[in-house]
This record gives sequence, structure tokens and C-alpha cells, in this order.
Amino acid sequence: MKLRGVQQTKWSGVLIFALAILVFPMVVKQSFYLTQATFAGIYAIIAIGLGLLMGYAGQISLGQAAFYGIGAYTTSVLTATMGWSPWISLPVALLLPAVLAFIMGYTMSRLSGYYLAMATLALGIIVHTLLVEWRGVTKGASGFFGIPQLNLFGTSITQGVPYYYLVWFFVLVVLVLSLNIVHSRVGRALRSIHDSEIASSAMGVNTGKYKMQIFILSAMFAGLAGWLFAHMSYSISPAAFTIDASILFLAMVVLGGSGSVWGALIGTLLIRVVGIVVHALGEKFPFITSDFEHVIYGLILMLVVIFLPRGLFPTIADWFESLAIKRSSKKSMIKVAAAKREL
Repeated sequence: MKLRGVQQTKWSGVLIFALAILVFPMVVKQSFYLTQATFAGIYAIIAIGLGLLMGYAGQISLGQAAFYGIGAYTTSVLTATMGWSPWISLPVALLLPAVLAFIMGYTMSRLSGYYLAMATLALGIIVHTLLVEWRGVTKGASGFFGIPQLNLFGTSITQGVPYYYLVWFFVLVVLVLSLNIVHSRVGRALRSIHDSEIASSAMGVNTGKYKMQIFILSAMFAGLAGWLFAHMSYSISPAAFTIDASILFLAMVVLGGSGSVWGALIGTLLIRVVGIVVHALGEKFPFITSDFEHVIYGLILMLVVIFLPRGLFPTIADWFESLAIKRSSKKSMIKVAAAKREL
């Protein structure tokens, strides 16, 4: 039985991407690059959700790091403090960000655009403050330690190749789910909301319902990423869930293209490549510190907004499409000219 909308997805691209994921650890064996690829997968889950929210529902969020942190700390407390299995804590790590997103979306349903962005920014600040000050639960700014590793059918999933495959398995699930949404009736409704919310409402689209659903879904994706991050790192601290992280996720989506699920994924990979390059340069040039990354990300955001407002992936896709159209029209003109000569 085919899922509605999935049959419209170009599965060749998904299969090629899955094959690249499968082959990567066989080609690149250095632990540093494998760890970076694993982090890229965790960030990709958040970026895809944010891309759906921005590119299709037309809502700007600067609070994804808050949902990310809630997912991470939820599983940390449940497993390290209360002794739960990480797999049992997973639904809770998805549910709590979803509930918070529902409450926030319901109370701020009248907000949109930059006003919603400021509200989500405030949410991020509040959550980060709670993670620092609620020492009895979160252990405060010093961090939360002793998070257990994952086990599946008696086998430990440790850092390295096993965790890499686990993370990218979830990325593929999120990718397929998002592509299904985009190519379904819900996706068409979301695109109409992005183009004109007033026109969508006039045509009978329940704009508030769809925006709420995507907001909750993006929060759940961030919670999933937080769950994966916590059990990969074994220790977490509030420093990983600041406004800087939210801006980083925003840069990933803007760079790749918010109007494309693939764009958010590609933007994540490119941003991680930039981070690796900056790290390599920092080893050779002492004046290039970790703060230099933020300068690069800000510069990327500025240049993309000015020169590639739709993002990198949609712009390149349009360029290839126009090139294919020119080639096909040129071939048809040659055929017409040949037919005229025969006459």
C-alpha cells in the first residue's frame, strides 16, 4: 500500500543519498570526520523541521535550541536519575517539546513573522535560564553527567560507526516523512499559507491548524535530535542549547534553501564543512579561534540573503532546469530545421 504523497517523491535521490550514507564510513575512517558526520546528522534532523516551518508554513523560529535542549535533558534525567531505559525515554523526549510547542503556538497564535521570531527567541532564553538555574534537576551550568549509552538487542551502540548509522537512520526517516508531507495535500496547503495566509484563509484553508501542526512537528524533530545528542555525548550542559545554536540552525536552513527539504539537509552539511575548515585553519593560525565560526556563519547568512534569497539548493536546481529546457528547445529547433531541409 502506497502512502499518499510518497509516490510523488523522486525516490532515486533518496536511494542515492542512503547509499552515500552507507559508504561514507567505509571510505572515511578517521574518527574526527566520522564524529563530525554524526553531529551533522543530528543537526540535519533539526534543520529539516525548521525548514518545514520556515519554507512551507512561513514561520520564523529562533527557539529550536530550546526544544533541542528539552529533548536532551528529558532523556538525561529519566535515564541517569530515574533509571529508565533510553528507548522508553524517547517518546517522552518527543512529547515534552511537542506539548511546549502546542502551548506556545496556542498562546501566540495571533503572532507571525518577526513577532513570532522574537517570541521564540524569548522562549529560548527562558529555557536556557531554567537549564542553568534548576540545579536540583539539571545539575546547573556544570553539566549533566552519567547519561547511559544506548543498547539494542543486547548490543551497545557506542560512538563511531554504530552511532553514525543510528543517527543517519533517523535522518532518513525524518527525510522521507518530510518529503511525504511536502508532496501531500497538507504540503500544498502549507505552500499556500507561505505565499499568502489571507488568500489561503479565504479559500477555506485552516491556517492556524496547519501552522500549529508543523510547529509541533518541528519541535518533535528537535527533541529527537536532543535525545540522540545526549546518548552520544554521555554528558550535556546548557552551553550547547543557547541562542547561538538556534542561529546556527537558522543559517543551515537559509544557506540550503528554506523552500526545500533537501535544501535544509544540504545546508546542514555545508555548514558542518565550514566548521571543519575553520577548525583546521585554527590549528595552523592561532588567531582563528572557535568564535571565528560565528563570524563566518553571520557572513554566510548576509551573503545568501543578498545574492541567493531562495537558498543554494533551489537556485542550483532552477539553473539545471533552465539549462535542460534550453537544451531541449535547441534540439527541437535542430529537428525542425532538418525537417524543413528535407521538404
